[in-house]
Amino acid sequence: MTAEEEAQVRELLAAYKNGKKMSELPPLESGADPTKMTAEVLYNGASRRAPLSVLAPYESAAKAAADNANAAAQNANNKVSQLSGFSIDCATDNVFIMMHRKSDDWPLAIKPQYWGGYQNSGEVAEGVLVIEGGHHLVVAPTESESNLLWSSADVNGNTVFGYYGDRVKAFSDFNGMQNTANIIKASSSSAVTNTASYAAGFCNLYSRTNANGKGLTAGRWWLPSIGELLMIYANMSKINYCLSLISGATPLKRDWYWSSSESYAANAWFLTLYDGSLNPWSGKSQYRYHVRAVSAFLQ
Repeated sequence: MTAEEEAQVRELLAAYKNGKKMSELPPLESGADPTKMTAEVLYNGASRRAPLSVLAPYESAAKAAADNANAAAQNANNKVSQLSGFSIDCATDNVFIMMHRKSDDWPLAIKPQYWGGYQNSGEVAEGVLVIEGGHHLVVAPTESESNLLWSSADVNGNTVFGYYGDRVKAFSDFNGMQNTANIIKASSSSAVTNTASYAAGFCNLYSRTNANGKGLTAGRWWLPSIGELLMIYANMSKINYCLSLISGATPLKRDWYWSSSESYAANAWFLTLYDGSLNPWSGKSQYRYHVRAVSAFLQ
């Protein structure tokens, strides 16, 4: 930029930028690109009243910048308008906190935003109820304190989908309750599955009740199938939000979790809750993963 052009830009800014005098403007650096200044001036309509030859090379870019700014502002206004009725009700409209009311042991599904009052009155949350795609699932408030083996040795619970199994069949497996019953039934002294040291046994023995000892007692929980784990993964943020409201609850971790869906006698499927990686080749008696029990909205 020549000294003459720089002076013209100074003069234009002095005349039209917020009504300031030239003496109030910061000095321009020698050779500075006036594109930003031009966009600002054009945006305020100054160039229409005082066109200068120095602005010509930058006018197209400056006008585009101004148009983009207007479009962005309009888009933001549209989004605000669309979300004007949005609330926490919308964000959590398929998750609830389940309990058995202590006055009559009746099962209830409480909206998260109302849970505080119930908890303060002595009610106990049994889990987070998720309803989606024709399925419902109650996710336990806590999980195994340490990672667990699936079993002590190779065992076939009759929920086989084949080695490197059929992923479509695995995705559609929502039979965690029956899977777990099969796994517990298959337990033996040489291949243990039914104690709290192993995934299915831990879930089967899990219990969460109200002050009367009523609710989702042991035997009413199971090791989730792959389809059920995927349902948890799809709603993980909402589930963790609900868990954050429950006294003593622990969040789901972005880590590996066992399922009750088997590949074959030596291996079972697992899901990682940080990237959705789904694999059927983990050795049941070799690898230790997180275990989170699930149940249903039971009376």
